[in-house]
Amino acid sequence: MDSHELYRKIGDFLAAHGLWPTPDNYALIHALFADEASPAAAAVKAATADGLRLSQRDADRIKGEVGIEASAPPAAGLVDPSLLVAAARQVEEFVAIVEVQRADAQSYGADLQAGADRLEAGEGGSIGALVAVTRAMAERTKKAEQQLTAARDETEALREKLAEAGEEARSDPLTRLPNRRAFEEQLKAYEDAGAKVSLAICDIDHFKRVNDQYGHPVGDRVIRVVAETLRDNCAGNMVARVGGEEFVVLFEGIAPPEGARILDAAREALGARRFKVRETDAPIGRITFSAGVACARRKGGKPAIARADALLYEAKNGGRNQVRFETS
Repeated sequence: MDSHELYRKIGDFLAAHGLWPTPDNYALIHALFADEASPAAAAVKAATADGLRLSQRDADRIKGEVGIEASAPPAAGLVDPSLLVAAARQVEEFVAIVEVQRADAQSYGADLQAGADRLEAGEGGSIGALVAVTRAMAERTKKAEQQLTAARDETEALREKLAEAGEEARSDPLTRLPNRRAFEEQLKAYEDAGAKVSLAICDIDHFKRVNDQYGHPVGDRVIRVVAETLRDNCAGNMVARVGGEEFVVLFEGIAPPEGARILDAAREALGARRFKVRETDAPIGRITFSAGVACARRKGGKPAIARADALLYEAKNGGRNQVRFETS
């Protein structure tokens, strides 16, 4: 295999599995195609057997096992640089307006003092000069007021845009669900508050087959339907998409068995639907998901997300289309 073909295969794999093109991900998939006998290649093949997509979580686990050092993913959801430029410009305009007002106030004060001095000295025409200064200052004040009003309106619009950008930084663009960042922030808030919470990890079964057979646009529609199903059935609880075909749910005040019951209802509702390719009306068949639910408190030194992940793998290995949960 020449270098161009190797590069293309690695890129295609990363894109098909929704993995970031980071150096560590590239190194892992490079091993898959360049050294098929390596432990990394064997682990990737095992994780993607039966048409499964290699999730970022699986990739990170394999990298840890084979000694590939992880690197940080590209920063996601950053605020639009144009908004930051606009905010900086707005601050500069405020500073300029304030400086003009300070200079005008200084000048006005000096003119008033000079007028007062002339009045005390009994000089004629001082009243007229004082009136002229006052009128000039009133005119400058009116102009500054108009500038401040315009700046206030522009700032309010900018504030709304920045708020929207902040929301977008915590939102998944495909499903409009909260993203991994928002999920991690909410989980930490629950942990800091000592709240009773159950954490569920859900993964669409055989999702790679859908993408491979029908294309990514159809896969995206499936992801949106699953997102809607989870959101509707888990109303009142945080549902987030954390990557690819993976979702998490935070059940506040709910023990794992009850969280599993809610997810079972969502799973059954999804399984009752019959999906078709919109353009051709060709049947896709049933779409299902598997899930693991754990208490959000750390147990035995293992964080909740690791325990929920292990339960998810039990569900996958047990035949998929099921929910496993902690009983205590």
